[in-house]
Amino acid sequence: MKQKLKDCKVLVTRPKRQAKGLHEAIEKEGGEAFLLPMIELKAMKDLSALHVAFNQLENYDWLVFTSPNAVKFFFEAAENFGVKFYFYPDLKIATVGEKTKLTLEQLGYRTNFVPIQYTAEVLAENMDPEIEGKKVLIPRSAKASNEYLKVFEKRGALVETIAIYDNHPLEYSAKIMQEFMACDFDYLTFASPSAVVAFDANLKQAALRLHEEQLVCIGPTTAKAAEKLGYSVAAVANPHTVEGIVESIIKLNHHVQTT
Repeated sequence: MKQKLKDCKVLVTRPKRQAKGLHEAIEKEGGEAFLLPMIELKAMKDLSALHVAFNQLENYDWLVFTSPNAVKFFFEAAENFGVKFYFYPDLKIATVGEKTKLTLEQLGYRTNFVPIQYTAEVLAENMDPEIEGKKVLIPRSAKASNEYLKVFEKRGALVETIAIYDNHPLEYSAKIMQEFMACDFDYLTFASPSAVVAFDANLKQAALRLHEEQLVCIGPTTAKAAEKLGYSVAAVANPHTVEGIVESIIKLNHHVQTT
């Protein structure tokens, strides 16, 4: 089988425990993946608001998860709190994307709604045609975007968001950054705005600049963060998944090889 990324060097900036899928997918196509996590994820120290929600789950109509991380941190907290979800058979769950859905299913739960396009905005626009007046609980990152919440509110949904985990930037010495960037990467991959911001901070701290590296972002929100910092984004994954990132790199690489 032809390896579509042969001799390509790709920087992976995902958190260490999430990077395996992208790392393996790149190397399966013959590319060389280098892991340099830009953020680490930690549960919020204060989960009192989530505990209050656990005690009132019968009042919610929908649970909405916009990432696999939200699923993991929510159900870890639920298990620690002793929540038994079979007591709430009417509580429905919506997930953004197949990976979030799969993470939920691996924990023994099923999703009631997945949008055709893997964005929170599309989910908010299409979830439950009778959403008006219904209560929606959204456990999420402390740095999550609020844009899709406006869509829910416009439709009359009663939305409550609770920050259950946060993205913490990782700092690297100038020496480490210089060593990594000396690899002359073909592609730099980013799966969250936080990773872009942390990468930019590390790059500037080391007094480095990009050269021919091309940026590939998992979705439009991440791409917007990169562009806001002055970077040119070569591709946005479609769908907004690890597989989409790899496919975007393959297309970019094919274009490079044929021009």
